[in-house]
Amino acid sequence: MKKKLLVFAFMLVSGIASAQFTIWEDDFEDSDVSDWTLLDRDGDAVNWLARTNLQVDENYAVIEGTNKILGTYNINTETLESLGRTQNNWAIAPAVDLSFYSGGMQLIINAQKAIFDVTNNLYVYASVTDAAPDSFTQIATIEIKREDMLASEFKDFTVDISQFAGKSQVYFALVTAPDLAIGYEIDKISITAASLGLEDIQGKKATVVKQNPVKNYLQLQLSEALNAEDLAVKIYNTAGTLVKDTKYNDSGILLDNLSSGVYYLVIEDGERVEKIKFIKE
Repeated sequence: MKKKLLVFAFMLVSGIASAQFTIWEDDFEDSDVSDWTLLDRDGDAVNWLARTNLQVDENYAVIEGTNKILGTYNINTETLESLGRTQNNWAIAPAVDLSFYSGGMQLIINAQKAIFDVTNNLYVYASVTDAAPDSFTQIATIEIKREDMLASEFKDFTVDISQFAGKSQVYFALVTAPDLAIGYEIDKISITAASLGLEDIQGKKATVVKQNPVKNYLQLQLSEALNAEDLAVKIYNTAGTLVKDTKYNDSGILLDNLSSGVYYLVIEDGERVEKIKFIKE
């Protein structure tokens, strides 16, 4: 599984506002979905699960595919016999902090219907409160078609989530259609953003880290657009976890309690924000 909350310094460069940057993704490569909330709301013991996709060999026998996926099925995956039930299964992604971003945002779901399947809808819900189903609102309906009954057909399905830009906690859920025939398989889900939050630094020299990699003190050469007296400093690790929250100090920010690795610095003065990637030795 590959999860990312990315806040890159080069996003600050003028002239790239139209680009989309991946700020979070999960590709299920390690088959670990412990940070997802998987709900079998119809109570039939059939739910979303991490596995490899279903495929067939040259004799049309069912075999394990090569894609690590998040899937849910209305069949016995060994015999392909229909369960003949109405499914109501929810796959709720971990909360994503979108407060860093503004403008256009997209939720991209790389998915297919399972082998031998037909066309079904997949419903997308969102909540800014918590992972309880009652807090969610449906935001999209995705129609996933099976063109070939056997071949791999993973495709990107895009949902506009711009209305959630600037929100500090957003949950997204994938919900089965009640008339699910065979199954859905999700190969990857990601979120992209077009620009930073608050007022992006445009046309002015951006803040830089004086020494990168950083040893014990993080020292900055501030952009002329920022007000040093009101400057708040936050540092996140690559998992998106806040590891330091402090006021700006011109003499430097002590980092001796942080382990070696890549971090993301977010500095803002209430009107403007900059984000910088740095390495701690």
